[in-house]
Amino acid sequence: MNEALSQSRFLQTCQRQLPAVKPIWLMRQAGRILKPYRDLKARTGSILELFKDPALATEITLMPVEILQVDAAILFADILTPVEPMGCEIEFKPGPIFAQPVRTLADIENLRTIQTQEAIPFVLETIGLVRGALPPSVPLIGFAGAPFTLATYMVEGGGAKTFTMFRRLLYSDPAAAHLLLEKLTEVVIDYLRAQIGAGVQTVQIFDTWIGALSRPAFEQTILPYLQRIFAALEDLQVPRIYYANDASHILSLLPEIGADIYSIDWRQDIAQTFKLFKGKKILQGNLDPCTLFGSPASIIRETQELLKKTRGIPHIFNLGHGVLPDTPIDNVKLLIDTVHEFGEV
Repeated sequence: MNEALSQSRFLQTCQRQLPAVKPIWLMRQAGRILKPYRDLKARTGSILELFKDPALATEITLMPVEILQVDAAILFADILTPVEPMGCEIEFKPGPIFAQPVRTLADIENLRTIQTQEAIPFVLETIGLVRGALPPSVPLIGFAGAPFTLATYMVEGGGAKTFTMFRRLLYSDPAAAHLLLEKLTEVVIDYLRAQIGAGVQTVQIFDTWIGALSRPAFEQTILPYLQRIFAALEDLQVPRIYYANDASHILSLLPEIGADIYSIDWRQDIAQTFKLFKGKKILQGNLDPCTLFGSPASIIRETQELLKKTRGIPHIFNLGHGVLPDTPIDNVKLLIDTVHEFGEV
């Protein structure tokens, strides 16, 4: 880690150091914005094969490092990778569809609490291959979905707009809802600890749908599970990132989670968020992904404005959500080049 820290502006920022140039990586950087990824997916015909084949997953993880010159790689896997072996049959059409949603206490009791080493060893093999291929200057980020976000997919049976099914379960059968969150928390802890043991140098927990919950529901129901996860990783001494989408109503509660770095969406003012956190947390984000559909001049202007707001504070440049699949690749490259050229810390 010492060699990586000395060469990686990303890891330096994670340690509250201010490198000469601000680091940048993008959520969904290894995906449909890259032609080699689209070509590979067309040849295999199955996204599940890409996730489960360590050689292919390694190739995809490395693509944005080589093509975009980002400052960190993120493991190519799906947020639902640990959910399938718990006993869920999932197809991608193209988004995830559960053959049988998990909606009753009996459904939840039947879910297995898996061990990563036994259930999904291909993820750990991919990590080893990627680490062997990356230079010390580019660390590897591992990740998992947060319990609430995973639960919403499982109870809804796929994606949704308002995620009412899990919220209904929370009030109609709180024992069932808490059992599901408990099982997912145990799985996420084991999954992330296994990833760190295999070689990832940072982990990010994605809570993409947390904005669907009220502030009281988050504080009383979800916060304790998140605190358990972050506390369970503390002894491994790797930077821990929490990504919360559409979370303005719970922003002041986020420091209680126990993460080292908070990744926020574009709806929040990042400088004000830093003040709200009393300067004690590292921030990541938070350019609107739709900015990358603008003119080159507007992309440079918006990027420089965010750089200006975050000058002098520990900050990792990213989007406020995943890069959209049809984003022009030249605009993505322009963003990264602009951060590297003008991102003096």
